Formats: sequence, C-alpha cells, structure tokens
Amino acid sequence: MVRATALVAACVVATTTLVSAFLGDLPVDVSPVPMISDTFVRAPASYVARAGVAAVACLLLVTTLLVRSFLKAFACEDGSRKDAAFWRRVTECHSCVGAAAALALLVVAAVNDRENLPAHFAAASVFFIGTWLWHLCVFVQLCAHRSVTDAKSLRWKCVCVVISGVSLAAFFAMCGVSLARFYEPIAMCEWLAAVSIGGFTWSLGAELDGNAAGSAFAESIRAPPIPGRGMSLGSVWRGRAPDEGELLDVLVASASDE
Repeated sequence: MVRATALVAACVVATTTLVSAFLGDLPVDVSPVPMISDTFVRAPASYVARAGVAAVACLLLVTTLLVRSFLKAFACEDGSRKDAAFWRRVTECHSCVGAAAALALLVVAAVNDRENLPAHFAAASVFFIGTWLWHLCVFVQLCAHRSVTDAKSLRWKCVCVVISGVSLAAFFAMCGVSLARFYEPIAMCEWLAAVSIGGFTWSLGAELDGNAAGSAFAESIRAPPIPGRGMSLGSVWRGRAPDEGELLDVLVASASDE
C-alpha cells in the first residue's frame, strides 16, 4: 500500500507533466521549470490530475492508518506502561496530522490554481507541511524503537525528512517575498520536496513488511498461519498487543464447512 501510494503519485505527476509539455501548456515563458500545479491546469492533463491526485489522497489516508496500526502494535512499548501510553498518544496525534494532510490533497485535486489560487495554495500548504510533520514524528518514533527498523532505513528516512524540510522552508520563504521574482527556485523546491516525501513514504514499506526489522520482529510477522477450517489467508503483524501479554495474531478464515 505505501509503495503503491508513492508509485501512483509519481505516475500521475509524470503523466500530467509529459502531456502538458507535449501540448505546450507549460508556462515556459515564465520559467523552464514549472510548478507541479502548472501541469494540472489544462485538459486533458487536468482530467488525469483530478482523478489521479484524488486516488493518491485516498491511498495516503489508508497508508496513514496502516502506519498508525503498525506503530501502536510494535513501536509503543518501552518497558513500562507509562512509556507505552505516551507513545500511543503520540501515534494518535501525528496520525491525525497525516490524515488531515491526505484530506487536504483531495482539495488540491478538486481545485487547481487557475480556478481558485488561494484555496489551492492553502490546501497544498496543509498537505506539504502536514505530511512533513507526520513523517518527522514517524521517524522520531522509529528512532526510539529500533527493534522494528534498522540503521539503513533510518538513514534514508533522515535524508528524506531533512531534504523535504529544507526545501519547504525555502519554498515558503521565497513565496513570502515574491512568487514572480523567485518562480524558478520556488518550483525547484516544490519538486524536491515532493520527491523527498515520496521517497520517505516508499521507505515505510521496509518496516511494514519486516525487511528493515530485527530478527525477532521479522520472525514474528513471518510466522506460519495457525491451522483453521476453510480458507486461511495467513497471520500478519505478530507481536505483543499494546495492553496484553499475549501475542497478537490476526487470522482471516472462513468456516465453510459449518
């Protein structure tokens, strides 16, 4: 799911950019580097943008909920119930921020900058800032719970968070001075931030599939399914439940012989 979110986003933006460039709809007289939203304006690229960006927003919302469930199950316990309660509250807070960012992206899909620039810019700002804050909090939480990740994954996430954070800071600083004067560097910062956000989102797949985890965690999520009647789809996310001493085992089965 997380990799599909990043992949669909990349495909949508690549398609709108290529179509807009082919039809001559990009503002090359203003800057050789367009803003991402410049590729969302004219048909048929606008049709791709409305449907595609809305799909990305929905996928991002589901991704936020998946990461929330993962963190609450595996990245909250630090050896005391007090610490676990703290990290569960942190997870809920930054998951709400991530969900709000995904919903803001729906507004970006519905309203392009030629239709209503203030609404489009406000929604895009909420998306970029909210997603960066969500990524930052997820990164910090993973750093505090090294058993569910590894150094390679954390280094990649750190690079993505830093690049997107610096790019967004420069983006909004230059927008505050003069959009027309700094149009090209503003556009470059937007593209860099978008790529970094996509890279971080893609990397979350390493934690969710266990490839970046320690051996005990990876072994738990890859444990064989519990035998049952009917169709068994297997066990996923085996680990200690937040409030229980028993292993959490999610099993999908159908008792078709009853």
